[in-house]
Amino acid sequence: MKTSSVVLACLLLTTACSKVNELDKRTENMEKSTEKVSTTTDDLKETTTIMYQQIRSKEAEDTRDEKFEILMSKEADMGTRITAAGVYFKSMEFQLWNDNDSFDNKDALDVLYLDAANEFTRRMCDLYEKVNVKKMSPTKNNEMEMSFYALAAALHMNHTFQDEVAKSKNFESSSMYDIIKKALLKDINRKPLKEHEEVLVNGINREIMIELIKARVDILSALALKNLTDKRDMTLGQKAKALLFKVSGGAFGSIDLPEVYDLSNDTTKNYTEKYLDGALKAKNFLKEIGVEKKLEKTIKSAFKNIDFNEKKLSEEEKQKTDDRKEAIRGLINNLMD
Repeated sequence: MKTSSVVLACLLLTTACSKVNELDKRTENMEKSTEKVSTTTDDLKETTTIMYQQIRSKEAEDTRDEKFEILMSKEADMGTRITAAGVYFKSMEFQLWNDNDSFDNKDALDVLYLDAANEFTRRMCDLYEKVNVKKMSPTKNNEMEMSFYALAAALHMNHTFQDEVAKSKNFESSSMYDIIKKALLKDINRKPLKEHEEVLVNGINREIMIELIKARVDILSALALKNLTDKRDMTLGQKAKALLFKVSGGAFGSIDLPEVYDLSNDTTKNYTEKYLDGALKAKNFLKEIGVEKKLEKTIKSAFKNIDFNEKKLSEEEKQKTDDRKEAIRGLINNLMD
């Protein structure tokens, strides 16, 4: 009996040891499997990140190409061109930067700024050859001039995604207009420039950027003038003066348009003030970098004749306070100085 007990005990011990070894092997296999899953997950995450970057770049580039094609077309009207220009600027990839440590870090943002500066200046050089900035006017229907003005009007536009990132991560958003102004300011003050800023002020690029901001003064003023007047109601006398002004190159006649301020709703008046404020800010910035900007002569002549129909008002009506009207009047006067 004692011998049988010893044999049974040995068998039980052997079985137990076998099960422990089996459990150890299973645990080891599970650890290896977990490591493989972890490695696979990391690889998948990296692959997904790379794919996202590639897709984002491709989609943004395709959108910019499509919108710039509209800008260079002959058929598009001014409103269509401004809309296309706005989407073009919003589709620059720096607008989609998300402050992600894995790939969208601060260094990556500088690269995206450089990509935008290179692309924009190259496209603008091609367009600049097709316009005469000394003779252009937002009142003409020259296709390439309209595209130049459209880009100038939309320079400040930002994608809402960038604005949201700026709010959530204490990041200062930048439009192409902000980037250009910063580069021009650094250049005039002889401060060190980043690589993308050097591109914007290199050679003829600097001249193009300045002419864009000059065009911005005129196109925003023209948009305000459109809100203040309605040329469809011009009298024969007004048409005759306008024709004489055009034929004589501004030496005779004038641009005197029927005014509609008193008939406009508050939204139209707000936009009018907004356009004029943007135009004046652009003019003041040019002054800051030593560049004088005079309003395009057609717009200036029209502004000179803006009196908000006060000649037809009674003295009592003239005494009524209209703060917005006075703000608009002041902006116009500052633009004509």
